[in-house]
Amino acid sequence: MQARQGRVTERTFYPVLTQTIERLGGSGVQEINFNSEPDIVFDLRDRRWLLSVKIDEAPAIMRRAFIQYQRHKDESRLQHGLILFLPVAARRTAANAEALRHAVENLPVTAIVDTPGFKDEYSGLTFPQTIRRLMDEVVPRLRRQEERPYSLGLVVKLLREHVREMMGAVDLSDPLLLRVVTSRDLLSEIGDLTERQVEAAGRFLASYIVLSQILFLRLLGTAIPWVLPADLVPVTHHSLREAFRRVLDVNYRPIYDVDVLDAISVSYLEETFRLIWGLEVERARHELPGRIFHELMPPTIRKMLAAFYTRPLAADLLAHLTLRSHGATVLDPACGSGTILTSAYKRKRELFQEERRVGNPHERFVEEEIFGADLMPFAVHLTSANLAAMDPGTVITRNQIIRGDSLRLAAGGEYRYGLQFGMFPAAARAETTSGEAYEVTLNPVEAVLMNPPFTKVERRIQDYVDMRRFRKLLGGEVGLWGHFVALADEFLAEGGTVGAVLPINLLRGRESAKVRDLVFSRWTPLYVLKATMNYGFSEYAEYRDILFIAVKGQPDAGHRVKFGLIKKDLTQLDQDDVHHIAQRVQALGQESSEDLDIRTFTIAELRERFVNLMWFCGVSDYGHKDVLTSFVERFREHLDRFPDDYFREGYRPVPKGVSSFLFLTRNLEPSRIEEAFLSFDDEDDRGVRARSSRGVTYDIERESLTRTLRTNTGLRTMSVTGRHDYIAHRPYHALRRISAASRFRRPARFEWDGFWREMNSELEEVRTHLVTIHRINPYSPSTSLAAWFSEEPISPSNQLTVIRESDLGRAKAVCCLLNSAVFLAQFFLLKEETTGRYINVRFYDFAEMMLYPDEAAVSRLSDVFEYFADYEFPSLTTQLDEDFEQRYQQFWSLQRRAQPSLFPTLRGRAVRPSQIRTSFDLAVCEALGSQMTERELADVYRVIVEEMIITRGLQSD
Repeated sequence: MQARQGRVTERTFYPVLTQTIERLGGSGVQEINFNSEPDIVFDLRDRRWLLSVKIDEAPAIMRRAFIQYQRHKDESRLQHGLILFLPVAARRTAANAEALRHAVENLPVTAIVDTPGFKDEYSGLTFPQTIRRLMDEVVPRLRRQEERPYSLGLVVKLLREHVREMMGAVDLSDPLLLRVVTSRDLLSEIGDLTERQVEAAGRFLASYIVLSQILFLRLLGTAIPWVLPADLVPVTHHSLREAFRRVLDVNYRPIYDVDVLDAISVSYLEETFRLIWGLEVERARHELPGRIFHELMPPTIRKMLAAFYTRPLAADLLAHLTLRSHGATVLDPACGSGTILTSAYKRKRELFQEERRVGNPHERFVEEEIFGADLMPFAVHLTSANLAAMDPGTVITRNQIIRGDSLRLAAGGEYRYGLQFGMFPAAARAETTSGEAYEVTLNPVEAVLMNPPFTKVERRIQDYVDMRRFRKLLGGEVGLWGHFVALADEFLAEGGTVGAVLPINLLRGRESAKVRDLVFSRWTPLYVLKATMNYGFSEYAEYRDILFIAVKGQPDAGHRVKFGLIKKDLTQLDQDDVHHIAQRVQALGQESSEDLDIRTFTIAELRERFVNLMWFCGVSDYGHKDVLTSFVERFREHLDRFPDDYFREGYRPVPKGVSSFLFLTRNLEPSRIEEAFLSFDDEDDRGVRARSSRGVTYDIERESLTRTLRTNTGLRTMSVTGRHDYIAHRPYHALRRISAASRFRRPARFEWDGFWREMNSELEEVRTHLVTIHRINPYSPSTSLAAWFSEEPISPSNQLTVIRESDLGRAKAVCCLLNSAVFLAQFFLLKEETTGRYINVRFYDFAEMMLYPDEAAVSRLSDVFEYFADYEFPSLTTQLDEDFEQRYQQFWSLQRRAQPSLFPTLRGRAVRPSQIRTSFDLAVCEALGSQMTERELADVYRVIVEEMIITRGLQSD
């Protein structure tokens, strides 16, 4: 049959598709119309199949196609079907038989297989391959009565797209409705949201409420069929309210007492119903409840609310490592969407079954043993729904989820802010499902599991929650998470276990020092786990975290703590992976495999490096740690830690905006002046000719200028003598014109004489010959070195760190060491990992490094400096490996295609360091009394390169 010429549509492909089906053994192929929308039906292997065809595999197209297919399936009463998605490229096919046949034979397609009991999704196959798979794999499985649900990924993708589309159709015209759904005041204060953002959040919550109500109706209806009314279809506002009323008569008031149905059109209600019924969500019920809320939240809403939730499989791992008895009482004081408590429930149920217990523990778990609390009322609703969904057919009359400020809770207290029937009630109180008031009694528990909010003090979270309670214990600098650690300590019974997702800076730094002391002295840490291929265990977050598991009680002197590195992308883990990792962490003291490394360290070893415990987990592979620590140990005889007060901050320009008319940045290369308002190329004895970023030239007299370094960007030589920048230390002739051009706004009570007097005092305080990095992006093409020396004293800005060293020979020696592989090895063992590319190097980080040379090494290292002082070093990545960019791209392209090995493209391939890097490091090693070979150095470089590739490639989900 000759296809019609013109625009290619789905129907254009029907003749070729039917011919292909017949050629492969199908029969009875024909088109059938449903309300002017045609599908194909055919017989294959004694079954009648419905084939729906769409062009484009975008989520919106897939959602609409799935809902349309469900409608056609109901009308045709066919039980077997295939939804076929041709790629967008199919639209560019010429409308002739030969071109269409070639496209069908060769283009990769996506197909959703729908049969009774067995569901599947294929991608990357051609249409003929898909039909053969139906014949050779699916039909035999049907005959064997095998069952498989749709993948959780497909279910979530379609539901997420449905919520996104439904949000645009939500009617929030009723002010009462918006208050019920969002509570403007609470959301706008905690999230610092605008009116428009609050409304956007309200649209999402309203959409989610309806979807979750219908989803739970499906869960409950499959468990208790008589609950569903016979006249539920066709779906209308009335039929759904009737269905919800019947459920209310049985249970689950927190889910159904919130009525937002009028905000959703009947067409969207019907589509929601068809989508959930077609996906058969009950078959994924143990996975879905714990993740559906945050999976469905659009990125814009997530960012508004700073809503970063625990990955469900990470929560499962946490529960597996923390809970030891099915009867353990559990508290999550920041329960959020209920993910962690859902995982705790599942782990308790596993333990119940492993002990061959008889009966159903659902009621006991929910009503007596699982406790939660959250400031956000909506979180209480979510947690209640998620726990109820674990066994929807079993009636519960109450739960123990409290709404309120968790930091005000006290062990032994009784609280009436439990099961919520409205999202944001004016006066919350706990009631059973029959309306009887009750109190939630919080006694010490056997397990605390939590992922507390990481909110920093600077965000003024103390305006909304009480952060005074633990201030004396923790100090005033640690974020909100530290206060939840102290709260967990109060609620945890002696000998109880805590499992928490905590920010990785628990392990390092001044701000967290008191919390670190608490968890390593009042508690006995068991396991510290770090993800190496993700920021951490919280979805979509860009701040690194760890799993921390401990038992309440002081550790024995000989106690050993296990540190684990999970080397597989967390998004690629499945339930079997989680169980396998948990079992090995619990059983093994040491492990080195493709997906997991384990090392065990004594409390005494940890105490030796207690200021910065990243030494024990700062790498992505413990083989890397061995190489780097062995390298550093070679120089122990000649190196020590720096003296106290050896480092200080550079000059901090205040108030805001003064930098633009104070600093003159030398134009050594374009990257140096990108952020500068004034830059210069020319100078003489009289002064400097500066150019503004707007192209205007100014002459500035020399007597008004002091030597400085504004930035380390683009500094390629260790010596910056004659390569420095300038800072004005007094008024100069062009000051008024430049400050006006820079649009400097003079603050109230600003007084010029006092400003210059204070500034000169500070410039004198920071005068030095040696500076080092304060913040570094080691992957930037503009980053070459980590320290710089000037024969003439300079007064650097606070973008650099001042080194207080008056002995010029020792200053040169230290400059050499800070630019050597000896520094890089310790830097990558100890580096901050709060975020990815930009790394702060704090004074206490330097204090932990062995880089202060003894007298015997100073003169030799000073000679090395003199030799290499004016050599230009390329970017750090090129120094270590001239193939770095190619290696980086190849590694991550394979990783994102789910390659199993951590370093499949690196091992077995030697790095190619630049000659200047190798020559310099060989000279430094020799000056420290160790004869290194180029091959030995190359192995150190390889490890650093691999660490850089991993860290640079980290990204949010």
